[in-house]
Amino acid sequence: MTDAFARRLSERLAAAPHALRDYAFLGDGERGALIGPRGDIGWMCFPRWDDDAVFSSLIGGRSTFAISPRGRYVWGGYYEAGTLIWRSRWVLEGGAVVECREALATLGDRDTAIVLRRLEALRGPATLDVFLSAGAGFDRYGMSRLHRGERGWEARLGEAARLRFEGADEAEVVEEDRGKLLWTKIALEPGQRRDLTVTLAAGEEPGPAAPNRLWEGTEATWRERLPDFSACVGPRDAAHAYAVMSGLTSADGGMVAAATMGLPERADQGRNYDYRYAWIRDQAFAGQAVAALGPHPLMDTAVAFVARRLLDDGARLMPAYTVAGEPIPGERTVDLPGYPGGRDIAGNQVRGQFQLDVFGEALLLFSAAADHDHLGSDEWNAAEIAVAAIEARRDEPDAGIWELSPGRWTHGRLVCAACGR
Repeated sequence: MTDAFARRLSERLAAAPHALRDYAFLGDGERGALIGPRGDIGWMCFPRWDDDAVFSSLIGGRSTFAISPRGRYVWGGYYEAGTLIWRSRWVLEGGAVVECREALATLGDRDTAIVLRRLEALRGPATLDVFLSAGAGFDRYGMSRLHRGERGWEARLGEAARLRFEGADEAEVVEEDRGKLLWTKIALEPGQRRDLTVTLAAGEEPGPAAPNRLWEGTEATWRERLPDFSACVGPRDAAHAYAVMSGLTSADGGMVAAATMGLPERADQGRNYDYRYAWIRDQAFAGQAVAALGPHPLMDTAVAFVARRLLDDGARLMPAYTVAGEPIPGERTVDLPGYPGGRDIAGNQVRGQFQLDVFGEALLLFSAAADHDHLGSDEWNAAEIAVAAIEARRDEPDAGIWELSPGRWTHGRLVCAACGR
């Protein structure tokens, strides 16, 4: 009975993704996670943004990490100010209220990720179902060697990654067609808390999680990252926008356009793109937006990333790169159903395109940084390379901002003209 019940709930969680606006975003700079209204993490890649997903129910996989209340409820939530710490909140039939505080621990580690989830019954008792079904390689491989160790549940994901699930020693193993999942029921009385953590490590076995220390460290990191926006119009909105951009920006400097792949621009139109990469144009837009508020670190990060690409590739600057500055892989499918109306497309064809406007966008970014006296010699050299590239290639047909058929697109030429102010 227990296995059948758990399978049915697992199938329900995987069968119906949510509208994209209903997902909350967690990010630590090296990867991101999306959490839906049922407390289901439907998307997360590991170890980095453009690696394979370990939770992929967003695009039709069965893998998820879900904490869902039993019975009828309505869902809401909010970010703690100036952070990507999210609080899922459920109001249950009968008036009980339960929250789950959620974050990716800010470890500054490219090879380790820790999902922090802290449950608390704010009013009335609450019962919740917890599921963990990770799947390496876009669900090609489930959790192998799954066993309960001294520090919680342990498993392998594919050949290299290791997983540890702590805080639910009482969980049961449930057999599914595609492999095994862990399920448990958690009953909370008013005021009770429960910490659940999932640690993913590439290579070596992860150490034990210490939830209190990890929460304190994550809170401190967000305080340190956030500039003072009290003097600007809409300081709370500015702080949240900065936090989102920070969560999307790798230690290597690249800011991904989005955490996801395979989502349709329009349903059934075949325009499905992988946005887990850093577009030069987007990086320039973000840097200029930050510069308008002040010479904050994300401006310098954007300048350094774009300058490095120009210094390395010159007039052959590509429109987008991985967050580490590497070429983007070509398109492929990952053998999943895809988001409704879309397809399971990973990689991006933009690698082989010429888009003239990126040189102008880079120069506008450098100009914004120069207004704050934040350009070094390398950045000035990169600016000269961009000017030379415009002079050499301005009459070539290009794909334009929307990656269309080659032509003499007005936008690109206007942007290049604008940077000559």
